[in-house]
Amino acid sequence: MTATVLVAPVPADVDAAKTLLRELVATAAATRGADPDVRTWAILGDLTVAADMSENDGVVEHDRVGRQAVRLAVDKTLCVGDSRSVRALHQGAVMEGSWGDEVRQVDTAAEARELLTTDVAWRPGPGDVILVAGSDAGVAELAGIWRQDNPA
Repeated sequence: MTATVLVAPVPADVDAAKTLLRELVATAAATRGADPDVRTWAILGDLTVAADMSENDGVVEHDRVGRQAVRLAVDKTLCVGDSRSVRALHQGAVMEGSWGDEVRQVDTAAEARELLTTDVAWRPGPGDVILVAGSDAGVAELAGIWRQDNPA
């Protein structure tokens, strides 16, 4: 069984990420009948926000996305980037109750690629459902990790 990868169009915005988080969980629920060990992964970078939002409002929106990932019981959330918004995304997940090895932040897409390919605890497996969303191509290209192994 291959991994299922959901990729938000680049640049991904906050609303798309929220919608895809729900789709991530629904897709995993639908496949758990065949494989109860299916895990969910959210790999999220900076997300765009409405043009009329202040930077602070954008940070709050990222915090909400992190909290939503926890409320939807996403198994692993990887926050990619070093901006205030990505730190808020990570902090939102932590404050909502995800800690330990359920949520992590890395500064770059290269670090994310390294983590996702070398750390056994952070390597999605066959059957897992993975969401990749960010406003830059570097984050979106992370989907290639699984597509190289399992071309669509």
